[in-house]
Amino acid sequence: MNRDLSKSKPPLVKFIETIIFGTRWLLLPFYFILIGALAIYMIVDIKEFIHYATSIGGLTKETATLTVIEMIDLAMIAALCKMIVTGGYNSFISKHHGYPDENIGSGLLKVKMATSLIGVTSISLLAKSIHIAVLKPGVSPITWDDLYKLAIIHLLFLAGALVLSWVDYLHYKTEIELEKNHLNGANFEDGQANLKNQNKKTVL
Repeated sequence: MNRDLSKSKPPLVKFIETIIFGTRWLLLPFYFILIGALAIYMIVDIKEFIHYATSIGGLTKETATLTVIEMIDLAMIAALCKMIVTGGYNSFISKHHGYPDENIGSGLLKVKMATSLIGVTSISLLAKSIHIAVLKPGVSPITWDDLYKLAIIHLLFLAGALVLSWVDYLHYKTEIELEKNHLNGANFEDGQANLKNQNKKTVL
């Protein structure tokens, strides 16, 4: 049916639609740049780990805690970058890529991104709250005002994630209802058609 509809369109309309829907491929350079940034980020992470591993003899409890928190922060930001690349490609470029585990909708992608940002802000809030930043030379001690600001940002991200989750739930629920109504309508039309055929056979 879609092929018949496509054939019935004027050539100019088909040309315009090809250009409009082909713009999705313009997103590819952005994703390749993010992949490159992720590779650089990985190298930085490896260098940080080697630096701490070579100085393991002088590590204290505080510096070890700082190391773990920094590694968690790097890993969460890297996961967020990967999520944007694969989820964006699936949502906006092509869903026919042969990786069914990566098939997520744009709504779920937004929710996952929001929860990842919450995780990043949580790690930052944790680091600040235990005064890990003071361990770094040249960094001034944090104040309660800084903690309050970080907590407010964290709560804003949390509220945003809850709103996105609720909107995605409503969208999913609406799609299910529309699908049910569509199936019920189709079944009703089929039943009416069968009833008419039976009536015609009875008359004949």
